[in-house]
Amino acid sequence: MAKMDLLELKSVLAAEKSDALAALVAAQLSQDRATAMEYYLGDMSQDMPAADGRSQAVSTDVADTIEGLMPALMDIFAGSDEVVRFEPVGPEDEEAAQQETDYVNHVFMQQNPGFMVLYSFIKDALLSKVGIVKVWWEEREEEQRETYYSLTDEQFAMLSLAVQQSNGMMEVVEHTVNQPASEATS
Repeated sequence: MAKMDLLELKSVLAAEKSDALAALVAAQLSQDRATAMEYYLGDMSQDMPAADGRSQAVSTDVADTIEGLMPALMDIFAGSDEVVRFEPVGPEDEEAAQQETDYVNHVFMQQNPGFMVLYSFIKDALLSKVGIVKVWWEEREEEQRETYYSLTDEQFAMLSLAVQQSNGMMEVVEHTVNQPASEATS
């Protein structure tokens, strides 16, 4: 094994020290989060232990403060029609920026529970010192079946042409030719 020079040794030791300190900070943060949750739930037994046979102190100050802040914060982030706004760089970008703004707001607030995502995110940030939102894009194919009755020959021809031009996106699963009522009774 080759000898490590002094600079490499210092780098390795600094990285190990940084990892160790990060673990200590993470452990302290975890303890702080547990304490914050206890306070939020009104449990004061850690700071104000009750004597035997006496009642315990309960304070909902943390919950009251967080719940009191939520409406104002939600108004800031979700109180208008635009949760997200794209700014144009130049005059030629104005239409694209408006379309992007409309699309992202529609996807976030209409196709997804945007208000509840923001609410959970902000409340988690206030309570546990971190708010996390996971975002992903999911593509899936949805099949839709349509049934047509009593089409004329021209209507069926138009439908067949549309199916051919769909490049495999549509297909005719079943087709039955019905005889007119006058021919069926003769």
